[in-house]
Amino acid sequence: MSHFCLLSDPESYVAHDYDIASDEAACRYWLDLFANHFELTLKHAVEHYGRPAEKHVTAARRQFNEQIDLLRKNPKTLPGGNLNVIELCRLREGCLHEHKLHDPFGRIKDRENESATRFYGQVVRKLHAMETRQKWLHLVECVFAGNIFDLGSVSTFHLAENPTDFLAAVENTKPRPWLIDDYDALEADLLPAPPSKWTKVVVFVDNAGSDFILGIMPLVRELALSGTKIVLAANELPSLNDITADEAVSVLPRLAAADGELADLFRVGMFEVVSTGSDIPLIDLAEVSDELNEAAADADLVILEGMGRAVESNLDAAFTVDSLKLALLKDPVVASHVGGELYDCICKYTPVESNR
Repeated sequence: MSHFCLLSDPESYVAHDYDIASDEAACRYWLDLFANHFELTLKHAVEHYGRPAEKHVTAARRQFNEQIDLLRKNPKTLPGGNLNVIELCRLREGCLHEHKLHDPFGRIKDRENESATRFYGQVVRKLHAMETRQKWLHLVECVFAGNIFDLGSVSTFHLAENPTDFLAAVENTKPRPWLIDDYDALEADLLPAPPSKWTKVVVFVDNAGSDFILGIMPLVRELALSGTKIVLAANELPSLNDITADEAVSVLPRLAAADGELADLFRVGMFEVVSTGSDIPLIDLAEVSDELNEAAADADLVILEGMGRAVESNLDAAFTVDSLKLALLKDPVVASHVGGELYDCICKYTPVESNR
């Protein structure tokens, strides 16, 4: 594990520099949120693993509640003394893994992947009727809409459990101008395609189901049709309802079976799936897999998708190549921290010349 090879200044990179231990209100908010969300996670663990897991659930609940109580008394008890959302995610995932609850949302991910796969053909067919300018905007809005279905957010937990019509979610996306709106600059680089400006893109993907299949896949499919090779970078291990690299590999052939153009792109090697090495819903680019770095070495575009990866941990991260950060804000405190509101959209596009 090492720094992501496309960071412009790896030595100064910090994934999450906001120490919530120094902010009493923020500390209380995040500890309460993680404690409450852990109960929802354990509920799904029981449903997924059944009665044999009940003793593991009880032990995990006791341990996590004790850890949260310790942090309430002294927020600086974690190694290093810093308390932030990444460390809380690591604490949660460590507790689940220790008690053999490795994938509490596995059943839901399977169900949502199946549901979204059935709908994928309809989303792609809609693209065929669009002119180029309309199509690219629609594809970005699809990413925002897909990002709504997230079991990691209390605000959207109910939507992920009971998905609404995806195209309706696209139509309900907040209109431009978005909170961070670099779409005009992005569009200027998209519209000349094909050929694409970029030869290879690394895409840090987020949730299973609608997010990956109906949000990200139509966008990267269009990039691939324009000549950009796609590297899909996904978690090594399960975390919430994030899609893992193994799960992405299993989903893609099912999409290709419903999409001849996608099948052709696979056939000529335009898609690759790699593990980031991560097991949390944010991404610390100081610790990524050698596999990812090998695949990314000759990329000229990085896309970070989702509130955790694109906003909470990497909104200000700078790269040696063009970067695009796309996210829907699903937590009121995160939204407020970046000057926005719940369900605001982030489209932060930074061409490489802007990094110099």
